[in-house]
Amino acid sequence: MSQAHHTDDVGKILMGVQADLKALRTNLAATVKGDSGAVPTEAARKMQAVQLLVDRAEQDIKLKTEAVLHATLNEQYTTLPAIRDTNKRRATTGARGHSAGASQRLTVQDQLNSKRQMDMIMRPEGKQARQFLEERFGVTAPAAPKAKDAHKLRGTLIRKKNSEASVLPASVRGDPQGVPPKLTQKDVSRGMEDLMNRGFIPKHVDLTPAFVKMPAPVLCGQVQMHPWTEQFVKQEPYTNTLGFNLSGIKMDIVTRAQTLDLNQARARTTNSMRHAPETNRSDRTDPKTDRSIPITVVQPTTVNINANLPPSAGAGAADGAGSPRDYNQLLDEFSLHQFIIRRGSTLTNTPEFESYRRKHASAWGPIQDVINGLEQLLSRYAVPVAYVDGNKVALLSQIDFRAPSVDDMIDCLVNLDQVLELIKLPGRRYKGSNKDVVATLRLQAVYRGHLCRRGFRDSMWRFRAALTIQRLWKTVTTCRATAKIVEQVVEKRRRDFEALSKKLRQDWQLLKRRKRVVVHMPSISREEAQRVSMEDFLIRQNLQMGRLTWIASSDVEVVYVSPFPLSPDVVQYYTKFLQIQGLEHPDDRFKCVHPENYDRFPSHFALATTLLYSPRCLKRIANYCKGKEAYIIPGIVGPDDVKVATHLRMPMLSPEPQLAAVYGSKSGSKRIFSVAEVNTPPGAYDLYSEHETIHSLARLIFERLDVKVWLLKIDDEFAGRGHASLDVTQLQCHQALTRERERSMSLWLDPNKQQAALNKVVEELARVVPRAVRIAHKRLFPTWEGFLETFTRVGGVIEAVPTGAVASPEVNLLIEPSGEVVVQSTHDQVFSADYQYVGATFPQKSTNQTALRQAAMAVGKACMDKGITGYLSVDFVSFNDADGMQRLWAVDLNIGLTDTAVSFEVFRFITSGHYNAVENAFRVDVEEHPDDSRSSADGSTLDESAASGHGQAVRGYAVCDMLYHPNLATVQYNVFFNLCRLKGVHFDLQDKMGTAFLLVDSFAGGVISLLTVGKDNASSLRLLAEGLDFIQLQLGVSRSVSDKFLPEGHFKTSLKEIKGRLDAAVESAKQEREERKLQQQQSREMDLANS
Repeated sequence: MSQAHHTDDVGKILMGVQADLKALRTNLAATVKGDSGAVPTEAARKMQAVQLLVDRAEQDIKLKTEAVLHATLNEQYTTLPAIRDTNKRRATTGARGHSAGASQRLTVQDQLNSKRQMDMIMRPEGKQARQFLEERFGVTAPAAPKAKDAHKLRGTLIRKKNSEASVLPASVRGDPQGVPPKLTQKDVSRGMEDLMNRGFIPKHVDLTPAFVKMPAPVLCGQVQMHPWTEQFVKQEPYTNTLGFNLSGIKMDIVTRAQTLDLNQARARTTNSMRHAPETNRSDRTDPKTDRSIPITVVQPTTVNINANLPPSAGAGAADGAGSPRDYNQLLDEFSLHQFIIRRGSTLTNTPEFESYRRKHASAWGPIQDVINGLEQLLSRYAVPVAYVDGNKVALLSQIDFRAPSVDDMIDCLVNLDQVLELIKLPGRRYKGSNKDVVATLRLQAVYRGHLCRRGFRDSMWRFRAALTIQRLWKTVTTCRATAKIVEQVVEKRRRDFEALSKKLRQDWQLLKRRKRVVVHMPSISREEAQRVSMEDFLIRQNLQMGRLTWIASSDVEVVYVSPFPLSPDVVQYYTKFLQIQGLEHPDDRFKCVHPENYDRFPSHFALATTLLYSPRCLKRIANYCKGKEAYIIPGIVGPDDVKVATHLRMPMLSPEPQLAAVYGSKSGSKRIFSVAEVNTPPGAYDLYSEHETIHSLARLIFERLDVKVWLLKIDDEFAGRGHASLDVTQLQCHQALTRERERSMSLWLDPNKQQAALNKVVEELARVVPRAVRIAHKRLFPTWEGFLETFTRVGGVIEAVPTGAVASPEVNLLIEPSGEVVVQSTHDQVFSADYQYVGATFPQKSTNQTALRQAAMAVGKACMDKGITGYLSVDFVSFNDADGMQRLWAVDLNIGLTDTAVSFEVFRFITSGHYNAVENAFRVDVEEHPDDSRSSADGSTLDESAASGHGQAVRGYAVCDMLYHPNLATVQYNVFFNLCRLKGVHFDLQDKMGTAFLLVDSFAGGVISLLTVGKDNASSLRLLAEGLDFIQLQLGVSRSVSDKFLPEGHFKTSLKEIKGRLDAAVESAKQEREERKLQQQQSREMDLANS
């Protein structure tokens, strides 16, 4: 405010001086005209008065100028004005500078010399510059510094250590609620930038108050631009009392006024006249335009100069501070600073606006921008008059982080309600000064928007269509590429598997006699739906722990892969079990491993699948077999088994999964039996539709009226799971056809009658079959519709069921890679009424061994021709026909190592015997007791060995591979086996007879296997029945009604079927003894007759 005050005073003083000079000039003119004969002393006095007046004005100007400069240099700061103001001021300054510097223009030579001298002063390094400074100012060049000799100082150089400024800890910088450390005066003295870098001042803090507070660390103001015409004008030395504080600032107030000769006339010229040609200038000279004032010398008289001056001039010269300054101060301080915008233009000549501009001169640039925005807004809506609150405008201009919005600017209006009424009127914006332009732009914008939206909609439609096509095509190409990669991987795996199988065939004869490692992987790699429907699937995969007995051969080491971790009790039991034949440290020759990720997959996953995704287990197997001959014996082979074999680089003693799946099905086995030319039951196979099934069944019924029961089997099922039977004796068409055949054979001789009869059978079957068929496993297929859906989807066969007593012999074969077919064992299988497997007896006694062996060998050779290698079994049915002749049918083919084959290996291990497939006899070496009779009670003989006192005896066994009892989980191992020992349920190592338990899992699972060895089938079945009775007696009868696959009811069913088979075996043995005695008696009679 003080600076503005002094500035106004300087202006008033100059105005006052001008008025005084004008009055003095008038007075002098009047004096000269009136007193032409006055004495000259009067003129001298007036000249002195004029000189005194000029000196006084100069002194006042000096004082005010010093005050203004001090305030300008030390206190005042301003912001940069708006661009529009700067341009205007530049134009004004340039105009004034041009007129002011025209009278002092320098020549081009002088300007070049001045510039050259200034360059030499600013850059004194050159030789010419040093010479100029020495000649002009007497400044000589400084002496060159002497080079110091570098010498090494003794001792250790102590370096000054600068301690790094402490940085705010990360815990405080990252936590807004953290308490920062206390600031010291030293930290504050380092400045604001240091505090921000060290984290004491957060980044989000507004630093505007720190820069606004006086004294401000940074000043922002308008740059003073000097006229370019004064660039090379040399000023006189500055010798007044202000000193050198104003060095570098050009001031005109220090120039002394020149002595004016009033008697000499002076012509006045304008700027345009000075720049005009000389001819024009001379032409325009006219005596009438000469404004020189003739002054004559008057007599000296006493004149009061102040009395002749105007009042304002006299007051301003004498006091220096009048009423205009006080009025402006009061107006700036107490005014509301409300100004008017009329028809879009601000009224700038009102005192209110001028006071407002003086008060906010330091920040006028942003304020002017807000005022311009208000002008544009009010002009756009044709507002006639608006009253603006300047204080709100000043506050709004201080917002620097965003541009003021329309609402913000409208809030600055005093008559807000009136303006809003006009703005809210519809179409008001089209009534302004440029209403035609605004309306045109609006129409163009709307239509362009419509065109853009329509074009955008079309573009988006095309884009989405192209994107859909691209995605689909990328999916197709990716699927094709992936399928191609998968095909290549599968093909490579197939080639690797074939190469491994070929190498196994070439090296088999030598491999049988070498030391080798056999990796047993009892995986059931069937379809997922079958694995999900199997109860206790993991336990079923572990039923073949008898594979550990392969180490009975000194050249074999076994790696057994279990589907889950075996408990220490199970491993210890089998370790002791393997020691009964004198094997020392058997745990060094077999390793039990399990997939480490078995619990991360569903329980129905096959063992080969979980092993494939268990790299640690695969690495253990590979490390154990490193440097040794090894091959894999799988269970039910599948694609994952091949992946494991190729990953381990080991051959697999089995066919390819595709061959096993094709020829292991019911229809595939029929094709094998047809090639082998063995007898099969009447029927049909490869049925894949209901129509085909019904018509095939009708034709079979029509052609084989002697068959009473027909059996339907699903191709890929096993263990009687996919069986359904139909008793045709209840059909009316069957009874009618039977009566017709007994009456006459004309029906079978006339084709038309045959077709009519066949159609009647088809109609009745389609109506009766859904309720007459009997499904074996209701849990899997509750209704005929579900059974038929699976039957037609997978395929199936129809077979005739023999009438009367039926036996189920089984032959286990080994097709060696070299092509040799070996009969491993023969069994009589025990089934329940619903075709569920219960157990088996060895050797088979139900049919002729020679016929059975020949049929099995024929099937084995047919399989070998199809490329099938490894273990397999052939199921037969044996029965007596109506003529009493024994018949043998091949019904099923199981590719893989079966449970009966494993139980036979266990039997051979614990008895150390040898099997003769031709004689169908298994003989063991036993010690001969003195009280032993020459023949056993059942007629079995004991071969003597006179030299050693040892003989050979025939042995057989019976086995139940999977017995479930829920109370078994409540018994401990030591308690259970102690009870067995007390009750005599054990195995006699000398007689090679007795009972052996095969553990499948810990007793917590409730599952156990039982194998009994006797002199024949009857004795082994008797021991098996006694063992089942012992288990039932010790564990009790469970009251569970669960429909589980192995519930308590299955234990009862097994016991019932075993006892029924035992009775049949005893009766058969009794008949054999009677026949043998009869044959011996007839032989003796013939000998007596011959003698």
